[in-house]
Amino acid sequence: MEKELNNTTTVVGNYNDIPTSITSYVSIVTMISGLTVVKVADKQNWADGDLKYTITVTNSAEKPYTSPKITDIIDTSLVEFIPNSVYINSTLATEDEYNFDDASSTLTINLKDIAVSTSTVVEFKVRKKE
Repeated sequence: MEKELNNTTTVVGNYNDIPTSITSYVSIVTMISGLTVVKVADKQNWADGDLKYTITVTNSAEKPYTSPKITDIIDTSLVEFIPNSVYINSTLATEDEYNFDDASSTLTINLKDIAVSTSTVVEFKVRKKE
């Protein structure tokens, strides 16, 4: 049976002479022996420009991770997905490798098998809604 590890970070300080507390999103790690996925944004606090997400799927297990598919629901009330911004292992993804469904706000990315002791890195961008 798999377990989940939940973790949140809080930082307290002064900003513009005002006591300020900021809190990270909850980081959830599913504890499956040898398979991990980590998603990070390139900015913790975002004012302007594009926001880039990086998803890393790592296989440290004993067998290949076959036919992996990433499903990412994007909060389109705040941001919009940037078409043609998906990269898989630093290579621009093709239309066969990913799809963004506007109706469900879901980005689906089809990956190649992930061999033992390797990782696949996916990047994509969003921008603030006007």
